[in-house]
Amino acid sequence: MVWLQIGPRRFGPLRAVLFDKDGTLSDSEAFLTALAHVRLSTALKQVPVGLRPQLADLLQRAYGLSPDQGTAGLDPGGATAVASAGHNLISTATCLTQVGLSWSDALAKARIIHAQPLNGHLSRAELTPPLPGVEPLLRRARDLGLPCGIISGDCRQGIEDFLRHWDLFNAVTVFRGSDQIPAKPAAQAALRLCRDLDVDPRHCLLCGDSGQDLAMARAAGVSAVVGYTGGWRNPYQLHGFDALVADWDTVTLTASA
Repeated sequence: MVWLQIGPRRFGPLRAVLFDKDGTLSDSEAFLTALAHVRLSTALKQVPVGLRPQLADLLQRAYGLSPDQGTAGLDPGGATAVASAGHNLISTATCLTQVGLSWSDALAKARIIHAQPLNGHLSRAELTPPLPGVEPLLRRARDLGLPCGIISGDCRQGIEDFLRHWDLFNAVTVFRGSDQIPAKPAAQAALRLCRDLDVDPRHCLLCGDSGQDLAMARAAGVSAVVGYTGGWRNPYQLHGFDALVADWDTVTLTASA
């Protein structure tokens, strides 16, 4: 049996641990902030000059970008940080309709905007390294025979690229991306991941950095819900957790007979 210790709180015995990826396992803020800026810049070129101030305000709010980038990072509750690729595209298209575009025009321009790559030759996986403490935690779980799964707003290929690039593939048993149905944040997505792990959700713990992660975990009936706050400059204000973690190095896994 494996137990997870966070400060004075001890959870278990556990048969599996489920993790969100971006902002929980991977350091994604810099990459996602740059991506949001590229999309914003591309979007403004798609509309007449007179519409750009209004569109800029709408998109900054939707993406989670602060108008004053000198004092704030990316909003971890905004679409760029939390939503899937498909939901982000719909968010952009909706903002475009608010400045007068038809839905068909807005959707076509949103596809152009979201197809715009970041400058440089590095992949997303290379630009989103594991957060401090993640690698030893996952490897400790593997050594104890505790299966770990990932449920993410990133696509399945993105999760696989992250795991392979950072040599974590053998430390994660299964994963589900936003391109698999049911998808996060539906509780059925977490239940499907538990089924893939062949464990009862009542014997699992889920760790995530957003309100939708924690709500999904509760709805799926997992035994414990852990909020992670160390992945963002301005952490999301989480509610409904059993414990909070800001540093993975403070989490310990122990086995008992």
